[in-house]
Amino acid sequence: MCLVYPSIRNYGGFNTLGKHPESVYINHGLASIGAVLKEEGHEVSLVDLRECLDWEDTGLKLKQADADWYGIYCSTLDFWEAKKVAELVHHLGKKTIVGGPHPSICPVKTSSYEEFDYVFIGEAEKTLPDLLKEPEDFERLVIGESPDLDSLPIEDRELFNMKKVLATKHPFYPAPFLSIMAGRGCPFRCSFCKPGEDRIFGKFRMRSLDNLIGEIRMLANRYDYKMLMVDDDSFTINPNYIAEFCDSYEKVGRPFTCQTRVDFIVKHPDLVKRLKEIGLWMFVIGFEAGSQRILDLYNKGTTVEQNVEAAKVCHRYGIKIWANVMYGAPSETKEEMLKTVDMVKQIRPYHHSPSIYTPIVGTDLYEYCKTKGLLLSEDPVVLGSRSPNEPKLKGQDHKWIEERLQELRRESLGWLPLGARMKKVYTYVRRSLQSAS
Repeated sequence: MCLVYPSIRNYGGFNTLGKHPESVYINHGLASIGAVLKEEGHEVSLVDLRECLDWEDTGLKLKQADADWYGIYCSTLDFWEAKKVAELVHHLGKKTIVGGPHPSICPVKTSSYEEFDYVFIGEAEKTLPDLLKEPEDFERLVIGESPDLDSLPIEDRELFNMKKVLATKHPFYPAPFLSIMAGRGCPFRCSFCKPGEDRIFGKFRMRSLDNLIGEIRMLANRYDYKMLMVDDDSFTINPNYIAEFCDSYEKVGRPFTCQTRVDFIVKHPDLVKRLKEIGLWMFVIGFEAGSQRILDLYNKGTTVEQNVEAAKVCHRYGIKIWANVMYGAPSETKEEMLKTVDMVKQIRPYHHSPSIYTPIVGTDLYEYCKTKGLLLSEDPVVLGSRSPNEPKLKGQDHKWIEERLQELRRESLGWLPLGARMKKVYTYVRRSLQSAS
């Protein structure tokens, strides 16, 4: 089987693996599926469009794979690339299976495109091997059964060109950098994410600590990583799990980053301190907004006061902050967006990561926007992009938002150490040149 990773829109386009800073990431779903299929005795290859020169080169690599089946990953942002790949595969006279976030959330719409022979809903590790054995037993829409995470083999990262991945220069993370998943799903009900995420992962669950730490030790030995990212939506959901993780990871002795929520930080400053002691370098935090009304609209379950207090806790223990915030929510006023700007100034993050609110298909807020006639487009590419460079909803004064963000970027340089400040300047210049070209 040939797996295909068509995600080039977020990575700068074709021929960018190892060159674009986001190349530090692999796709964990494909790496997991590849490991399962190899365990089942299948030959598995991967075509990563980030390594292809153009569509002609992509077609050549697909042909060289000479597989009976082609499994195509598809997020909403990648939809048109995934469809193009499926067209190229059909020209070869081979069968396609499409899976990932977008088919899971929009299975009927996805299946309306004849380029996709089978459309997978949910996770594939348990069900895909059965489909490959007896495809005639399956309808075109395939519902995947969620696996026990501890039963899965360790991801086959070597399907990707790890030499290029590990050599990627990132403006913040030292190389070699690796990411890992400790669980799947999320128990919270944020309206910009749910219920769509549940259709992808089903019930929230975590790997056992022995299973997780076993893979981490393997990664440390094989790749000698200098920074690890635990890339779950929120790694710190279970305080008892985190306390045990600290005791186990302390023996690994390498810096790491993870995503968390402000309510965890505020409620468990002792665990935050402990995480710092065992190697935590930075928290990636979804602050989202500086207006309580907007936080409530997002069904975030947190408060502005917790946002500010969480930042204080992080600064107290010397933990860097990657601040994810959104501007331009439906019904959000300029005054409310200015509250978010003011909150960011109070937080003083190491990195301010703004996005324009994106109405993702399958979420409660998307349905709200659609009902209210606020969508500027239903094109998957528009709906899948969190870029702050383009508006998503009718009524947004995008020029005004961009002016506020530019002011905040300039001011943020003043509260950063010199080294981080220079990295910021380099990043801004590089991105400006990429946009200009």
